[in-house]
Amino acid sequence: MGMETECMHINLVNNTFAESGYDIPVFGVGHYCFNLIHVTAIVCLLLSLCSAIGVIILLYKSKKGMSFMKWHKHERFLLYRCICDTSYGFVHCLDHAQILITKDHVRPSGLCSLYGMILINICISEALFSLTSAFNAFLSIYFRKNVNFGNKDWKLLLLLGLGPFSVVAVMSSLHVFGPSGWFCAFDSVNGIIANIIVCTGMMGAILVALSTLYVFTWYRIYTESRKLKTNLGNSGSVRNAALKSAKAMCLFVVVYIIQWTPVTVYGTWQLISDVPFELFLAVVIMTNLSGVYSGAIWLFNMSNKNSVSNKSTGEANLDMTVSKGRSTYYTDQSSTIQQ
Repeated sequence: MGMETECMHINLVNNTFAESGYDIPVFGVGHYCFNLIHVTAIVCLLLSLCSAIGVIILLYKSKKGMSFMKWHKHERFLLYRCICDTSYGFVHCLDHAQILITKDHVRPSGLCSLYGMILINICISEALFSLTSAFNAFLSIYFRKNVNFGNKDWKLLLLLGLGPFSVVAVMSSLHVFGPSGWFCAFDSVNGIIANIIVCTGMMGAILVALSTLYVFTWYRIYTESRKLKTNLGNSGSVRNAALKSAKAMCLFVVVYIIQWTPVTVYGTWQLISDVPFELFLAVVIMTNLSGVYSGAIWLFNMSNKNSVSNKSTGEANLDMTVSKGRSTYYTDQSSTIQQ
């Protein structure tokens, strides 16, 4: 059997003769792909952690002395996302590091189940978070509605906290969490159905919904932005601000689609055949760079903010120049009349 074949992730159906994921060897042990997978995952997770923590620090530093609820909505959302990224990165790093060092599944089994519960909870929270961002942008653009999440965003935080926790609690009672073969999530034997429902069914449906909302929202933003270029009134300025806010919210949708599409492809492929190692590695890389995507969002927002600021400064300087010219003109005219 060649190395490439040995590094394929086997079909889910082939695991059904074992009693739990602990009866199946850790994926790739004894082959180059084992170290490649876990070292790559840890490197990506560390980059993600550094990026997410850095964005949190920069956000608070840029808003020093300002009440949290006075931040722009997309800035508060970015902070929430970075908190999820930090939690995910920390737990998943411990998970991969233990497997890399011991070359075995995470033990005791209760610890692996705990890791799995936390990771799936965060994944569902990010899915709900992205859907909320998409709906917020969609309603803002098409119905001119500003979604109110309550004082200190308590409605949003309740949704992101209680919703996923309830789902994970039900799944935990069914004993579906455990070793997946290469990290702790859904048990590769007892969690097959849960894995299919969440990673293939639910996530696939969410990606379709997000893509649809994104296309419609971005189309309206594009068409309205072109119209507003000729509108210099106050109403045009207000609408332009709403469009920019919607653009910022759409970024959360884009990064979620980039991050989790490989997982849905992987989950669907696994139902049909053995998964090629290249796709498997793509899942490892794309899903573990969450904090880096948050850093990219922050950089985009900052560059957009600076360009708007420079444009406003240029317009102000132009207005001052015009006003100065007019003042000089009137002064000259007055001198002529007096003479």
